[in-house]
Amino acid sequence: MAAYIELERFITYKSVCYAFNRAREEQARGNYAWANIGMRAAKARDPKLLKVLDLAANAMYQEEERQRGESMRTTDNHAEARYSTYTQMWRESYRMVDEGKAKDVPHLMWMYGAGAFLAGYQL
Repeated sequence: MAAYIELERFITYKSVCYAFNRAREEQARGNYAWANIGMRAAKARDPKLLKVLDLAANAMYQEEERQRGESMRTTDNHAEARYSTYTQMWRESYRMVDEGKAKDVPHLMWMYGAGAFLAGYQL
């Protein structure tokens, strides 16, 4: 894997949300070609996709810490102490690609598609 990977755009919380919403739109349209671009990159353990998924997961964690950090640490309710489903999905997507298990979890194909969108692989 290359030591330095250059991305075409910054990965911010706002761009991650946009990519996730775009993935939901494409899923609603039944556009599997859009998701397959990300799935192919995930199966190949593409370094650019790995970088984007890691940055996206970190952006989600940072925003969640900013919004709910103190209440997550001090609550007695287990459900309130957990990160949101969206944040966990980004982290799990990164972990599966990093471990080379992307083909074992095809239900994350839309997350891989969103990552490929952020990496600039598709419009």
